[in-house]
Amino acid sequence: MELDYETANNKELELNASMRASLSSVGVEPSSIDELIGTALTPAIVIKPPKTPVSDAEASATSEDGEAKVAKAGSIKLNINTVVDQIVKTQPPGFNLKVEPWLGLYAFIEVLRLVSDLQDVTISENDAMVIWSMWFVRNRRSNTISGKDLLSKINTHLIRYDRTTLTENELEESLKNLEKIRTIRRSKNSADSWYLVGWVKRSYQ
Repeated sequence: MELDYETANNKELELNASMRASLSSVGVEPSSIDELIGTALTPAIVIKPPKTPVSDAEASATSEDGEAKVAKAGSIKLNINTVVDQIVKTQPPGFNLKVEPWLGLYAFIEVLRLVSDLQDVTISENDAMVIWSMWFVRNRRSNTISGKDLLSKINTHLIRYDRTTLTENELEESLKNLEKIRTIRRSKNSADSWYLVGWVKRSYQ
């Protein structure tokens, strides 16, 4: 078996193209997109190449336990915690960190939707605003946030960015989308709380 670096490189190009398109769609300056991706987003993405048989003979061979040797899928690990930290730490160019810091996160969760092959989910800037705010008002010890008064907590956080507050319906829609792409899930310890997923792993061929 050998590592298929060509497929991994193609996947990286595909994800970078997705991030560029997403950042452009929300008004990030074209001259700053590559630097934003390189400083804040790429460090939060780990792509491991798939493994393929090196020859037809190996492909038809069997291992010691009698199982046929078949190609193994590659993996993509997306670390949401890292991308939030990187945006805060590096203060990348292209957008106003004091007004719209979640734009990089928007591109990141759009990549997550892409690799999860969720065609029925449409990610919006509101979704990025919600998950960004949740990371800052969460209980850092348990990585959870109570659903009680969640709208008030998020809108209070958004005030510092001079953004229009969200409605209850807008919040519910964003929570549904974020749950579908598995950036959040219901807490096992409390049905009224949300657990913020630190990283997500997907396979690809």
